Amino acid sequence: MANAAFAKLLYLEAQRTQDPDGADEIVISRGDGGVFEKVRLRKGEFYEFDERFVPFVNQAPIDILLHEMDESSGRVSFIGGAKIIASEVGLGERKQAIGALSLSLYELTYKVL
Repeated sequence: MANAAFAKLLYLEAQRTQDPDGADEIVISRGDGGVFEKVRLRKGEFYEFDERFVPFVNQAPIDILLHEMDESSGRVSFIGGAKIIASEVGLGERKQAIGALSLSLYELTYKVL
C-alpha cells in the first residue's frame, strides 16, 4: 500500500445545531491548534472547503476539531473531533460524525490521497 500524503477536506454538514432556530458559529481546527476556518452554519447547511489539503506527518493520524463560539458571551465549547488515518488512502470519500455527545452534530466528508 502506498503512503498517504494528504487528507483533502471536502464538506462539513450541520445535522444538528445547539440552537435549532439559529446557527452555530464553528471554529474548524487541527489537533495542534492551527485554525482552518470559522464558519456559521444552520441545520442542513453545508460548508465546502476550498482546496483544503492537510498533510500527514510521518503517517500519524490527523485530528480535526470543532468548537462552537457563543457570540453573545464569548464562550467557546468543544463539539468533538474526527481522526483521519493514513490507511484510508484510496478508499474514496469518507465521512465521520462529529459531536455525537454534544448538542451539535456535524458530518465531515474527506478523502485521503
